[in-house]
Amino acid sequence: MKQCQVQTLDFRGNASLWRAPGGCLRPVPLMTPGPNSWHCLRSARMEFNPWQSRLGTGFTLIELLVVISIIGILAALLLPALAQAKAKACQVQCLSNQGQLAIATHLYSADNGDWLPPMQVELPGCRPSWRTFVFGYVGRNAKVYDCPAERKEVYALGMRVPPLAPNPNVIGLPVAGENELCSGIGAVNVHWLSGGAPPPFGRPPPDENNLCRWSSMEKPVQVILFGDGHSDIDQLWPDDHWWIWKELGNANSMGYNRATQKDPGAFRHNRKSNYTFADGRATLFDPSRIPCDKNSCWWSVKASPH
Repeated sequence: MKQCQVQTLDFRGNASLWRAPGGCLRPVPLMTPGPNSWHCLRSARMEFNPWQSRLGTGFTLIELLVVISIIGILAALLLPALAQAKAKACQVQCLSNQGQLAIATHLYSADNGDWLPPMQVELPGCRPSWRTFVFGYVGRNAKVYDCPAERKEVYALGMRVPPLAPNPNVIGLPVAGENELCSGIGAVNVHWLSGGAPPPFGRPPPDENNLCRWSSMEKPVQVILFGDGHSDIDQLWPDDHWWIWKELGNANSMGYNRATQKDPGAFRHNRKSNYTFADGRATLFDPSRIPCDKNSCWWSVKASPH
């Protein structure tokens, strides 16, 4: 019977061996093409498969557990870093939003005789907030009033303090109900009573009649316009979740400290909060270190109002 001789290479590049009659091993010479060449070549290639045992058995239980453990370790290392990166991105976006509000305030003042927007006004049938006065200057973009880290008080969604349902139809409009909308960023009217330390955002008559002009700011670099959150610490003022004020003690007295008063939003960004100053500067700040004493008060347009 005619026998085909085939030379093959194993996975290491070595020549295959063919057991010749008589039991001796010798290298197989190159195959002479013939009618059964393909069949012989295929048979020779199938003689040895170094991966056959691996493909047949698959992964062992120990190998799977090792892989799962490695994945778990990597996840434990990466997830905190991803969470920190996300929090930092929210803080930066919030800072950008406050910077846009500061620019909008300057633009409003340029069109209104150097006056800053009022904190709130008394109109027939409504009491809209400062947000409606600069709405056109922020491109009617309601998201500018919010901080991405704040999920419950979002002006762009028309959210109100529960149990009131959201009311997005009044966003940016001087109509009834606009002041009920919450926002992640508040304007400063800390010493809001008449006759005290004048705030950057006041209210016209019949309220305190303490509106402010840019020319009255003695040190714009030390006057805060906007900050994270609000000051409704007792949940008594659900319609004022866009206002930063002194709730404890006399409103015009010194010593206002957002940290000790525990203002909502004062610790929003890793125990700190964002603030925008009258000179346009926006920065992350420790709320407990903002001065409000006899030497300086960053909540008033007067350098030393106390």
